[in-house]
Amino acid sequence: MRLGERISQYRRSLGISQEDLGARLGVSRQAVSKWETNTATPDMANLIALAREFGVSVAELTETPEPPLPIAVESPAPRQRTWLWYVPLALLFAALIGGLIWAYWHENLGRPDEPAIAPLPQPASDFALTWVRSDDTKPYIELGTQESFFPFGTSLELTKPEEVLDTDFSSMTAHRADCGAVLIEYSHIEDALEPEGELREWENIDALSTIVSGYATPHGIASGSSEADLLAAYGDKLVYCLKEEVYTLVPHDYFYAWSAFADGYSTIFFYVERGSVSGIRMERMYDLGDYYTPDNVNHISRFPMKGGEPDFSLREEPEQEELSDTRRVYIAFNRLVSSSNLTAEEQYACRQDIFTLLPDMDWSELGQMGTAEYPSDAIFALMEWLSSRDAYTESEIFRIQTGSVAKGIDGAYAESYGGLLSRVFFYDPAAFIRNLTRDWDSEEDWRFHSVLGAAFDGVWYSQELAAACDALNAALSGSMFTAEESGWCRLMLRYLEAAERDNFEGLPRSPAELP
Repeated sequence: MRLGERISQYRRSLGISQEDLGARLGVSRQAVSKWETNTATPDMANLIALAREFGVSVAELTETPEPPLPIAVESPAPRQRTWLWYVPLALLFAALIGGLIWAYWHENLGRPDEPAIAPLPQPASDFALTWVRSDDTKPYIELGTQESFFPFGTSLELTKPEEVLDTDFSSMTAHRADCGAVLIEYSHIEDALEPEGELREWENIDALSTIVSGYATPHGIASGSSEADLLAAYGDKLVYCLKEEVYTLVPHDYFYAWSAFADGYSTIFFYVERGSVSGIRMERMYDLGDYYTPDNVNHISRFPMKGGEPDFSLREEPEQEELSDTRRVYIAFNRLVSSSNLTAEEQYACRQDIFTLLPDMDWSELGQMGTAEYPSDAIFALMEWLSSRDAYTESEIFRIQTGSVAKGIDGAYAESYGGLLSRVFFYDPAAFIRNLTRDWDSEEDWRFHSVLGAAFDGVWYSQELAAACDALNAALSGSMFTAEESGWCRLMLRYLEAAERDNFEGLPRSPAELP
């Protein structure tokens, strides 16, 4: 039997493939195939490694015959005495050679009865984060379908309660697990197998983010790595990208994107600040697909790499978009809710844009900025955000009041806006009344609509309503309002009483119509 056939026989007896054997030896599957077909011969280092994997000696593997023992031959007495002098020397030489062979065997092959050490599992793709534990093991976590549920066979633990969000699919929930060093975004799916109907559950990791230096990509790049190391590791397959305002993991000057197809396109984002990587995010791109590949640069915000440098030779200036007031509100709102790294000044500017532009926006236009399946989501998301503020300035209350007659506020949207009006009325009843005397140019009577909306929805909150009425009556009796403000205060109280009776017929629209 030739050497290749013996290698094949031993491998099959272990129940492993050529690829598995190659992985254990650090060679390719093609190399193992060539050995087994006798088109190539393993060198001495690989022979020793093969013998170790198969649990046999090199001699057994190669079927090398043992050297024959010397046969004594009678010779004349004078020559026999001369030959006897070589016996001690031969024995000493054999002992030295035997000792060297035993030492090599013990050091490199181990004892025959010792089990072979299996190689540590490695990520199947480049879209993984690895780290080193105190026992020198290197666990990892990787994008894609997982073999177990969170924390996916790792020692990662939550540092704050996990966020669980519903999705457009009843069988899937979205999860955000903050493990301190790593933020994991994953989906939990429950689906019934057909035709048996057996329920199957599994989880997919959709995104991984980190700003901690000890967590690296398979190419060895982590937060704190130099930009030079990043370019050396990924080369011209990177795409240079200008800073985006929509999403910001960490403060950065610009970022690089590296994409590859791994069960669909995935991308790693390397955020760079002052020449060093400040954060890493990797995610499955789904609908965006190959958006961040070198073949899809736009020479406006995304540029190819050439010789380790961004190639700006075809750079184009972006078209100046004329933003509507509604679009400006949407951009400011999106920045606030999608970025956790805005400065206090940036947060203030976004909030000011939203409240200042409320009276001039078109809510029906905002509805077109939601998802294709649920376009009105953008409207109700903004309504919810406006209603959930902890505090309002008097100016912000005024913008909400004047926004009650903004374009597109009708039907179900008008009812939702009534809830917002009652919220700010309960927050500061006196400010709500004072604002009704301020000037604002509008074709519709915003004062009447703000009073009606607050009263109509406020009746559902009996405790808050009672407290607001007490505050207004106290302000009237204490002469805290001007004459004009007092008129609006009495009209507001009249509308609140009418709301409790659910009858607004015959009510005046202004203090001048009060008896």
